[in-house]
This record gives sequence, structure tokens and C-alpha cells, in this order.
Amino acid sequence: MIGPVAFGTEISEDRKHAAIAAGWREAGGRVVAELVWYSVPAGAVARLDELYVKHDPVAVAVDPRSQGVTLIRPLAERGILVTRLGPEDVAVAHGEFMDLVGTGSLAHLDQAELTAAVRAAQQRPLAGAQAWERHVPVDQSPLTAATFAVWAFLRWEEVSSPGVYAI
Repeated sequence: MIGPVAFGTEISEDRKHAAIAAGWREAGGRVVAELVWYSVPAGAVARLDELYVKHDPVAVAVDPRSQGVTLIRPLAERGILVTRLGPEDVAVAHGEFMDLVGTGSLAHLDQAELTAAVRAAQQRPLAGAQAWERHVPVDQSPLTAATFAVWAFLRWEEVSSPGVYAI
């Protein structure tokens, strides 16, 4: 990860795994989604704390209407500011992620867990749009965390470069 980075995190529906993903922009201009940690949920807060100190991220994104909600308070207790996605944000994150994939503007590092989640991905309706279906046979937490990381990074770019992303 070079330059500004955002992190997204999610806990699997069965609570056996947690994923932390990073989103940033590579020198060539593509947005990168990287799975940076995947293990048991009990270690997620400590790992995010380490990543926070090391990388000084522009955001750490969590969906408070998901299994990841249990990470918010312990992260806040460590002084980590969490960006909470609302239903509209989750829908926007999904749509932007799909658009980046569709235009070849998203790179990911072909990590086994993230690749498996992408291959098994399904969509569900949310807030008049679509979002990732979390109830599928393959753990979707790596894909969801990556989607949130990319969304948080893109929101930071909008704020940090006024006029560039104006409608």
C-alpha cells in the first residue's frame, strides 16, 4: 500500500472469520482492493489497531447493520474513528465496486479468500439498488470488507479533491 489507504472490515455470517481489506489507488490510476487480514474475529480489533498505527488510514469502514457491528465499540475504545455505512452507503459501495470491475478500474491481488468470495457472490436488493448477499455458501466477508474499503477510499478522494468529483 502506497499513499492514502482506507480499511473496511466485516465478520462472516457464522462468526468464524473476520476480514480486513484495504482500498487505495495505484500509480496507474486503478483502485486496488487488497485483503490484508483474514482470521478469527477475536483478533480483528488488535490487527486493525496495528494497521491503523502503521498506515494512518483515511477511514475505517464498518456496516453497523452487520456482524461487524461488534467491532465498533472496541475500536472506538482504542481511539480508532469508525465510519459507519448506512443502507444507502452499502448500496452505493456495491454499485461503485461493480462499476469499477466493469470498467477494469479495480485491481485485486488474487488472494484465495477474496477470489472465492467474488466467484460465489450474489446480489440482493437494498435501498432501491443492490448489495452483496451475505447468506451464500462461501464466506462473503472478504468481498464485503473490500467493497467497504474501496467505498471509504473513494469518499476520502471526493472530500480531499473538491471540484474534481463534483457533479
